[in-house]
Amino acid sequence: MVKNCDVVVIGAGMAGLAASVQLGGAGLSVSILEARERIGGRIFTQRELGLETPVELGAEFIHGKPPEIWDLLNQSNVSISEVEGDNWCSTNGVPCPCGFFDLVDNILKKMDGSGADESFQDFLDRCWRNPTGDPKLAEARQRALAYVTGFNAADPGLVGVHWLVHGMRAEEQIEGDRAFRAAGGYASLVDIFEQAATLASVAINNGAVVEAIRWKAGLAEVAGQRAGVPFGISAPRVLVTLPLAVLQATPGELGAIEFSPALPQQKLEALHKLEMGKVIRVVFRFRRRFWDELSPADAHGKTLSRMSFLFSDDDCFPTWWTTMPRRSRPGRLSAPLNGCPAKIERS
Repeated sequence: MVKNCDVVVIGAGMAGLAASVQLGGAGLSVSILEARERIGGRIFTQRELGLETPVELGAEFIHGKPPEIWDLLNQSNVSISEVEGDNWCSTNGVPCPCGFFDLVDNILKKMDGSGADESFQDFLDRCWRNPTGDPKLAEARQRALAYVTGFNAADPGLVGVHWLVHGMRAEEQIEGDRAFRAAGGYASLVDIFEQAATLASVAINNGAVVEAIRWKAGLAEVAGQRAGVPFGISAPRVLVTLPLAVLQATPGELGAIEFSPALPQQKLEALHKLEMGKVIRVVFRFRRRFWDELSPADAHGKTLSRMSFLFSDDDCFPTWWTTMPRRSRPGRLSAPLNGCPAKIERS
């Protein structure tokens, strides 16, 4: 790989793909270097035999109606459906109707983005103390923490109130409280970018592991390995769209990229102030939708047949589960796990 170009883009996640399409469409020659044998980054859609609905091992929901996603899907006539159904809660391992949303909303709406910043945990302890042990307030606090931990994949002790307020305001602009799915899964979006990249003559090189970038004004040289064979490519500009953990890796760590000269200290300090939440996703496929027949106590005869989300208050239980539409038989449940070890036994 010695062909030079105008721009080298490192990483074929959505940021790298979107940037490459824009650059290629502007008439520049672009080469993408992607370490994986696939493109899409945190989007990873799989098809399972016998299931009409795709299985998402990465991003699943379209939160609200962001034009960056909706415009592309609509232009390509991709069908989009809203996630509808009932929300249920698991309290002490027993499913029951949810009754905490209003209290959690009250807590979140009290956050102030104009004053001094603080962590969400500090905000909760300062503004929502519970000296009398009110069980409803205790549950609301726990659910609010679960929301920040699960939905935002954030550590409540680290994530700032200002960031959360900014995110909530942005969600309001796009109806972020609603969730949607594309008919073909998020892979539809990856396919759109791949086709656009081809039209823009963008070269996508999978399996290209970048190890070093030597740079100076007007020229950068990128070196690495592809299938065990060293390669090098140069360009006046390099656009780096790697995951945060890779950028934070120190020299000598697995996956770390050596910059020569080293990145400016100010940039390194900024990188290490950033955080990225960690989530493990687990997907279960069942022979039948057994939850269709479950009728929890205090549910007034309703079953879980229309369940869309199941929220939990257990630290080691996933923050939420989601089910697939009824047409996708057999049934499927998926959930993110937030830091607790998971043990799955097969009978």
